[in-house]
Amino acid sequence: MKEYSGAVFFVDILGVGALTQGEINITKEDFLSHRFSFKENFSEHQFCAKLLVKFRRILTNATENVKKIKVAQLSDCAFIWSEDPDLVVNVARDIMWKSTLGGILCRGGLAYGQIVEPDKINTKLGMFICGGAVTDAVKLEETGKGARVFINTELVSELKSIPSTAFVPRKNPINFTIADEFLWYKYPELIESTYDDVKVDRLKVLDGIAKAIAMLKHSPRFSWNSLSAPGRLQLASTIDVVSSETENLANNLDLKFECEYVINSLENRSEQRHKKALNVYRQTIGQEVKTNKTFKRN
Repeated sequence: MKEYSGAVFFVDILGVGALTQGEINITKEDFLSHRFSFKENFSEHQFCAKLLVKFRRILTNATENVKKIKVAQLSDCAFIWSEDPDLVVNVARDIMWKSTLGGILCRGGLAYGQIVEPDKINTKLGMFICGGAVTDAVKLEETGKGARVFINTELVSELKSIPSTAFVPRKNPINFTIADEFLWYKYPELIESTYDDVKVDRLKVLDGIAKAIAMLKHSPRFSWNSLSAPGRLQLASTIDVVSSETENLANNLDLKFECEYVINSLENRSEQRHKKALNVYRQTIGQEVKTNKTFKRN
């Protein structure tokens, strides 16, 4: 067995349990919104299987050109790990963006620590790991609601090219514990240096966030998530946290959506509503750029 220190990202698709237990009524429109093939005898299990294949493609696209990174998918969740924590953080960022814009709601845990894996492995059975970082990442994933990534305190001090401002402490309103969170939605593109926050293209970040909000609030790809109370809470929590970043990027934007105000208006969805909302958000951002002379791209 090999034992070393490194970073582990554990990512899980939210809502699959309710889906496979028959608690969600899947329709033809759910298949078509994701461009999945559909037959009249298809069930929620067919939909789930196709969703997992889509998730697998996202994992592949995010890791196939990254050296020294390993990935193992276990049904509706996956582990990504490496000795280089900067690589894992960037891959986590990429997976969260691709999943959200692709219509899959995911939540993750990111931890630095002990990794144990076998010297040799039968690749037909897939890769596997264990160790303290793995255990921590799995526990961290359950910390809060929504498509978020929670980290352990050891991770930040091991990073070389990721700015410390990519992470913030959050208070849990239920038990008042503090959890550190990775602000993946603040970085639509590769994080290359600790100076990325200084030279950030605010317009590009705002456009990315606008796309995410429009998807989460209005896209029919998230219709099945919005059919249950737990699913609506996950969506509303994500919208709240992601949209809150707009307040840090521009002073006068009206693009912050509180969880309690959007949670009961998430079920009426269509591609037309999604596109219309995105256009409105972009117009709002464009107006802010025109009227606010202090707004700069960099």
